Amino acid sequence: MDMLEVCHRLSRNRSRPIYPTEYPLAASGPFGLWLPGRKAEWILFQPRTTALHQQHIIAHELGHILCGHRPDPILPSDGVDSDSFDWGALRRTAYDSEQEQDAETVATLLLESAAASDGVVSPGSSGRAQRAQHALGDLEGWL
Repeated sequence: MDMLEVCHRLSRNRSRPIYPTEYPLAASGPFGLWLPGRKAEWILFQPRTTALHQQHIIAHELGHILCGHRPDPILPSDGVDSDSFDWGALRRTAYDSEQEQDAETVATLLLESAAASDGVVSPGSSGRAQRAQHALGDLEGWL
């Protein structure tokens, strides 16, 4: 499972769409932005980086959403139409704040869970396989 699938599942569970979108952010700025809108949320992420880094960026921004962090006001330098969004954007470029550390922790948990679920196969039809699945639990159930 990748972070796009996690966005889809969280959107469904929260009844509020989350749109992960490639966006050419300034090289000197953050690699990703979370933009909460009036009816949906956008996660903008740098297209000029590796796919693995993009997954981490999305997971990090999801961390802000899941932790209930409040964004900063949108600045003209963000290059985003501020009339479309309620609050603003999180644009930290350092990880020394408690919010950034929280978002990194959640990102790690999301990425580890997604990687673990990639190795999980559907339970077989035998009673033994079903008992093992029941004992181990559903790794995807909390998303």
